[in-house]
Amino acid sequence: MLSYDDRFLRFSFAIDQIAKNLQKIKNEKLSRFGLRSMHLMCLFQLDKNPDGLTGTELARRCQVDKAFVSRVTGDLCQAEYVSYSNKDGSHYNNKFVLTEAGKAAMSQIRVILEDAVEQVTAGISADEFTQFYRILAQLDTGLCQISET
Repeated sequence: MLSYDDRFLRFSFAIDQIAKNLQKIKNEKLSRFGLRSMHLMCLFQLDKNPDGLTGTELARRCQVDKAFVSRVTGDLCQAEYVSYSNKDGSHYNNKFVLTEAGKAAMSQIRVILEDAVEQVTAGISADEFTQFYRILAQLDTGLCQISET
């Protein structure tokens, strides 16, 4: 059995390395669309919600603050991947929706990410993933409890 120090170091290094690799891969794959990893979760949420989402709803679903959503949606609007559902000029309680260009980009991004996931997860069974996500959720819950004290 590993000591607490060894378990902490192994866990910390593994999580940090996974996060770095994910960030790098997302940025590399998204660069052809003029996007970065920070844009991806908002695009995914809008793709899953074709009727649109308000900034507050996006923040909640992406688990980020509203200021972050404001910056990201500003970038996405400027890139013409996202627009407001109500074009009357009022942004209050207005929903963000994917434009046709945003839908086309998401269609391509989904294929790219599906290929990456297949490569990374080859040889891992559905049962192993179920157990992995259960343990990961348990670790996340424990870390949240510690961070809130």
